[in-house]
Amino acid sequence: MFAKLSGMIDDITLTHVIMDVQGVGYLVAVSARTRGRLERGSPARLLIETQVREDAINLYGFIDAEEQAWFRLL
Repeated sequence: MFAKLSGMIDDITLTHVIMDVQGVGYLVAVSARTRGRLERGSPARLLIETQVREDAINLYGFIDAEEQAWFRLL
């Protein structure tokens, strides 16, 4: 569904970021490794894994392809 998001980081919490992509805020779950490389108000690009379930659509963001590959493996 979604493979990549590019935009500005609006907010950062312990487990998620809100990424503003042309006025739309996406809630993206991130690891501590990815979160540590992001800054509020800065532009960013995240590789995305989309999980569609009966009751939710979840986005998981990764700073690089290596971290995404480990997520897929697990």
